[in-house]
Order: sequence, then C-alpha cells, then structure tokens
Amino acid sequence: MAGIQLRDVPEQQVVTETRVVDQAALEAWLPGAMARVAERARAAGGLLGTGDWPFLGRTGPDEPVFPTIYEGNPNEAPTAVEVAATVAAGGDRAIPAHREAYARVTKAQVTGGELGRVYEAVERWPTDNGLAVARAPRETYWTDFGAAADDDEVFDVAFPVS
Repeated sequence: MAGIQLRDVPEQQVVTETRVVDQAALEAWLPGAMARVAERARAAGGLLGTGDWPFLGRTGPDEPVFPTIYEGNPNEAPTAVEVAATVAAGGDRAIPAHREAYARVTKAQVTGGELGRVYEAVERWPTDNGLAVARAPRETYWTDFGAAADDDEVFDVAFPVS
C-alpha cells in the first residue's frame, strides 16, 4: 500500500444515487449506478473529471470522478452507499469542502483481498497523527476498474478528518 497522505478537497456539486446494499449487492449495483449518475451529470451540464480536480494528483487522460460514500461497512451488514458524479453547478447536493486522509488503491489490492487492511490503516492514521475522523469513509474512483491492469491505481480510500 502506498503511504497515507492528507489533502484538502473543495466543495463538490454532485448528482447522486443511493442504495442500501451488502457487499454482493454493492458489486452488482456500483458499475450501473456510476453509469447512471454519469449520464445525469452530462445532462445537467457536464460531468467533471480528473482534470477539473487537481487535488486528486492524477496525470494522464481526463477521467470522470465518482466519489462514493459509505455509511457503514457492506461486508458486515447492508448499509447506505451513495455514488456521485461531479458537476460544475447544480446537481442533487454539495459534498462540503473538507480535509481527508487517503491512500491510493491498486486493482490487485482489491482483487487480492487487501482492501480491508487499507481501510483499517487509513482510519487509524488520523488518531495516530493528532486528528479525528470527521465523516463517513469514501472511495474516489477515476478509472474503469474492469479495464484496469492489476498494478493500476483505481481509486482512493479516504476518511474526512478534523
């Protein structure tokens, strides 16, 4: 796992879709939800991508950005999950500006069963560094997970901190 870092995230206007899911339902629902919110974002005036959010530190082609917020752990029980697509204005709501601790995740970490350890490390990091977890954890996607190679970074695991 790459090192845990801290970044400031500006307010983001988003279109969203929310569902209560367990892990199996999440895996089935998430790709379609991303496609639906992307389409709604395009209809609302434009889907923003990695080029619009320099705080992500992404290089290469401009890819759509999908913050996904977890109100619990879908591995433990069904939980509310909100997938969002960023837009320049309007949308369903705003994700408030915040600071977050995050780690980059590769496809191999996910398929190899290491994602739980990434979450544990990022959640522990704020306390170990004089901060507190302030809100629900999230994953910020910017690439097509299915098309990614094992060593490709596919999303960030993040916890807002104060």
